[in-house]
Amino acid sequence: MISSSELDDLMAQSLRDFRKEPAFFRALLDAIVYAHAPLENQSERLRLVMFKSPDDGDFVVPVFTDEAKANFAARGNVRIVSMAGRSLLNAIRGTAVMINPNDARCTLYPEEIKELLASGSIAAVQKGDFTDDETECFRLEKPPRGLTQALKKALPAIRGVDVAFIAGVKWRQADRPNRVLIALGGRAGDAEREVRSTITALHRIVHELAQEVDLTHFDSKQAAPEWIHRLGLKPVYRRQLVTTGHLSKYN
Repeated sequence: MISSSELDDLMAQSLRDFRKEPAFFRALLDAIVYAHAPLENQSERLRLVMFKSPDDGDFVVPVFTDEAKANFAARGNVRIVSMAGRSLLNAIRGTAVMINPNDARCTLYPEEIKELLASGSIAAVQKGDFTDDETECFRLEKPPRGLTQALKKALPAIRGVDVAFIAGVKWRQADRPNRVLIALGGRAGDAEREVRSTITALHRIVHELAQEVDLTHFDSKQAAPEWIHRLGLKPVYRRQLVTTGHLSKYN
């Protein structure tokens, strides 16, 4: 079994280099991790303390890679429980976790936890910026069929995403290959979660493509980015309003 210091080292490596994330998350499943529980627990069921994430305001379960960090955060107000990472994640399905919230924290969303438990890995995510000096978007003659189908299947379950477009990205450096770009329109405050949930849902099909795939996000309550209109792109997915009797809901 991996030690706390080894797990901390893997986490530090993954924060420096996104390509190291899969190794860290695989190790997390088998490592002993620590969480907070109420001091007085009258129930036989596991109850864990949650708090509001400073990133998006959603409730998350704080999880710690070693007991000292858990005790420091607890300050005697809660008790510490320990278990294998896989067991803890199984117990809190449907809830986000924040690993080491007082340090260089890492959040796992429910969709990522589900995929991690199912396959032992989740998509590694690297944030970056595209500038007009480096890249140019263009209209694909035919978006990858498998990718389009996967988006149509995944996006109805990802809250907040209203629309999606697919384009190509051409680098101005001739030696860099073209890429596929997915533009998601959703809630401005939930951009990271919506992008990461989409990446998680798509990462198996993306792995099968010969091209790399990037995602960008825009506020669907505002006008779509200029390049989408300039290229005359049509949505590959749009959330539909479903009306049943006097009730309306989104699919």
